[in-house]
Amino acid sequence: MIQEKEEQGDYSAWKLDPDQPPVDPERWKYLRDRTANELKRNPGQGVEGFARAARVDRGRLEMWLRNPDCFQWTRRVGEKPTSLLIAEALESYFETLDKAGRNPKDRCPFRVETSVTQAVIKGIELARFMRETVLIDAASGLGKTESVNEYIGRARIGEGFDCPVWTIELNEYCISPKAILSLICTAILGEDRYESRPEFELSRAILGATEGRNGVLIIDEGQHTADATKRLGMSILNGLRSFPDKGAFGVAILGSGETYRRLKTAKYAQLLSRVEDFRVDIAGLGQGKNGQPALTEKDVFAVMSAWGAEDKEYCLNAARQSGALRTLTNVLRMSLDLYGTVDSAALHKIRRF
Repeated sequence: MIQEKEEQGDYSAWKLDPDQPPVDPERWKYLRDRTANELKRNPGQGVEGFARAARVDRGRLEMWLRNPDCFQWTRRVGEKPTSLLIAEALESYFETLDKAGRNPKDRCPFRVETSVTQAVIKGIELARFMRETVLIDAASGLGKTESVNEYIGRARIGEGFDCPVWTIELNEYCISPKAILSLICTAILGEDRYESRPEFELSRAILGATEGRNGVLIIDEGQHTADATKRLGMSILNGLRSFPDKGAFGVAILGSGETYRRLKTAKYAQLLSRVEDFRVDIAGLGQGKNGQPALTEKDVFAVMSAWGAEDKEYCLNAARQSGALRTLTNVLRMSLDLYGTVDSAALHKIRRF
């Protein structure tokens, strides 16, 4: 793994030539964008997992992705600069990935931009540029999380790896003000022991780090704030909207609609009025009404094409089930794994609709 060597003794031999960057800007841009796309394709791996697989130190990789010149002079004459070593390590790793090809056993080996993707991205951009709290609701399996990954990937390519786009994911174990604020601090400021600090200090740290950056916080699995057994859920939502109110950043909360339905009660009318007009409600296959964004047959056919499937009726029926595109792709993955094909006969052996 690439690590910075500890240099001691005579430093007079160190070379600094800013006019001759060790990595050509176009070469760096290609590697940066390829890294963004690989992280988008396999978000579960994360930067740490990606760096480990590429045999590059995570901290140095993150710095290099933001600025390739940060390591151009830290080696002795005759040795390769760290910046060049990182570039070569990434090129070697990408060559290995290209030789291996796509793995259909992956959860998302093929990426398809659907109407849901477009609607989610539009909702995130609404939150970001209006600096509002936007609820983005869609049934499970329509592709909300994949759409978030697509947005982050595009932002990294278009704005750089230091783009002000942050994401956290909720679960039933982190529904408390301190837990949420700690997650946000880690996403924005990096790893630290934020859980030991008071909520007020956490909030101030967040505001200080985001002022004037025009960013957006994306919260996945946001329906956990609506859990009736979690008394703090609505209080957390009320606290989150303070960041847009102060003009710090927008907040996009992705969920399945439970949060909105709970807000509809009279008890939360004031909070509802702050999010009602900005909500993005995405429907399932064939369920969109009056211009409502929804999964379409064209989207299903695009997914079919990416996988090489041809049975349109089967795939449409699969996408109408609970789990929608997730159900469809699970069947396609199983069919390829067990039978090496996604023809009609193999699909019906996996599951009948």
